[in-house]
Parts: sequence; C-alpha cells; structure tokens
Amino acid sequence: MRLPRTRTVVVPLGLLVAGLGRSAVPTSAQFRQPTAELTPTVEQQAIQPGQSVTLVLGVELPENIHVQSDEPRDPFVIPTLLAFTLPEGVTVEEITYPESTDFLLEGWEEPLAVFEHEFTIAVRLALDTEVLPGEIIVPGSFLYQACDDRVCFAPATEAVEWHMNVEPAERR
Repeated sequence: MRLPRTRTVVVPLGLLVAGLGRSAVPTSAQFRQPTAELTPTVEQQAIQPGQSVTLVLGVELPENIHVQSDEPRDPFVIPTLLAFTLPEGVTVEEITYPESTDFLLEGWEEPLAVFEHEFTIAVRLALDTEVLPGEIIVPGSFLYQACDDRVCFAPATEAVEWHMNVEPAERR
C-alpha cells in the first residue's frame, strides 16, 4: 500500500503573528529583548612593551534585568562570559568578575547567582617585551543572558574592543 505524499511548509512565526494583526498579539509577546550597554576603558594612559595593562568593561543593564554570574550555581543556565581574540604578544593574566548577588526566583529552592543592573569586569593583560609601539586593538565578545523575575531571554553576544597606544620602551 502506498501512502499519499505530504509536503511540509515552514512559515516563520513572525509572519504568522504579523498576519494576525497587532490586536491579536498578547501584550506579553510584544516585549523586546533587553540589551547590555557596554563601556570599554583602558586604565593606564602610558603603556610600554613588557608591562601589564588593566582593561575594564562597564556593563549597564535595563532596570529590573539581571544576568547570570560567571559561575552560576545551576548548571543549566548560561554564564556571563568575557572572551578575547588577542593580538600577537598580548596574553590574559587575570579576569576579575564582580561578586554575584543572590536572586531568589519564585518556584526555585536555591537562589541564582546573578549580576544586576550595573557592574564592571576587570582584565589584566600582559604585553610581551617584543610588542611594537603603536595602537593595539583588543577585540572581545561579551556573552550574557538577560532575565527578569519571570523570563530569561535568548542569549546574546555583543562585540566590544579596547584601543590602547603602546609607547616605545624607555632606554636605560
């Protein structure tokens, strides 16, 4: 016996919702994904080959939004992570995340370890003695999952970069 052929048609959810008209979309579905405002800064103005430099990433989240810490207690949540694509001659010595805050989510037994509203991440980089003078750009990516007290949004990754000027080494 031969079964009839069927064809599957995939219609993006956005088209289905758009076809229903705005009044048919519940208010709860009309939210926007919160985004982090990132401010990269370099602490030292004069940097020379062979020295360490501290980079800081200031993060500001919308009110009532938090992200999971870099070391979440629940293995199923997405940690906040700062990663780099380092130029030659530059290495990460240390990344310092802020102390997390306990956030008790309704229905959960153990509080979540989160970062709230405004926080900074500090990074100490080491410059090799062979790094040439001039501008160095350190690109990075900031991975986070924004949540409120009821829902977690899709994970997001934001590009960020630090610009620093390496001066010639002092002659002795």
